Amino acid sequence: MSHRRTLVRLALTAATACAPRAVDRGATLVTFTATEYAFQGPDTLAPGLTTLRLVNHGKELHHASIFKLGEGKTLADFQAAMADVMSGKTPPPAWISYAGGPNAIDPGDSSTVTEVLDPGHYLVLCMIPAADGQPHVQKGMLHPLVVTGPAPGPAPALPAADDTVKLSDYDFVFDKPLTAGTHTVRVDNLGPQPHEIVVAELAPGRSAADFVKWETGGEKGPLPANRWLGGVAGMDNGKSATFTVTLKPGNYLVICFWPDAKDGKPHFVHGMIKQVTVS
Repeated sequence: MSHRRTLVRLALTAATACAPRAVDRGATLVTFTATEYAFQGPDTLAPGLTTLRLVNHGKELHHASIFKLGEGKTLADFQAAMADVMSGKTPPPAWISYAGGPNAIDPGDSSTVTEVLDPGHYLVLCMIPAADGQPHVQKGMLHPLVVTGPAPGPAPALPAADDTVKLSDYDFVFDKPLTAGTHTVRVDNLGPQPHEIVVAELAPGRSAADFVKWETGGEKGPLPANRWLGGVAGMDNGKSATFTVTLKPGNYLVICFWPDAKDGKPHFVHGMIKQVTVS
C-alpha cells in the first residue's frame, strides 16, 4: 500500500461507458469496474449527490481516487504537469483538487461512497502499485469523467450515517466505538491538508505498530492485514462523504496514506493510523 507515498506517477487511458441510474435519497448510482489495468464506467455524469460503486474484477488491489481538474484545464495539461512533477521540477499543481471516491478493496469485492460532485472535469485513477512497483495509473488505469449540467439548487444532503469520523492533521476521531455489522460512515475532512481513510482487517496477533514497521521497512514478509475493506480516497479540506463497510468482531486499522505537504511522507508516518477493536 505504498501507493500513496507520492501522487506524482500518473498517466492516461480510456474506458467504455456504463449508464448511471438513480438510487434512493436522490443520489445517482454509478459503477466503475476495475481490472488490470483499466476502469469501465461512465464518461459523463450530472452534478449532485452521487453514489460511486467500485467493483474489483481484477486480481490485484484497486481503488478509484477522483481528481478534479481546474477550470479550463485538460487531460493534456494534466499530463504535462505530471511530467514536471515526476521529474522533480515542481509539486503537484494547485489546480488539481481531490474529490474522494471509493478506497482500496480486494479482488472480488465492491465498495460504495456517496458524495456531491460539482460540475467540472475529473479523472478517476488508481495509484496502487503492481508487483513491479509501478503504480497502476502508469499502466493506463485512468478514466476521464465530465460532470456536466445545471448544478442542483440547495446543497443535497448526504445519506444518514450510523457513525461519523473526523479527519485532521493527523488523527481519526470517531463519534462512538464501531460495532459489528454493516455501517454507513460519514467522513468529514477538517484538514487543512487532503486526507483519506482506508479500512483494513488486521491479521490475528498483528498491530498498528506491526503495519507501520512493515510499510516503512520495505514491505518485507507477510502483510499484517487480512483484507482491505474500502473507505474514502483523498479529499480536500472541508469535503465530506459517506461509505459503507461491513465489520465482524476483530481488530482493524484505519489509515491515511496521503503524502504530507511538508515532507512528502505518508500521513501514517506522522501518526495518522489507528487500531480499532470491533465487538
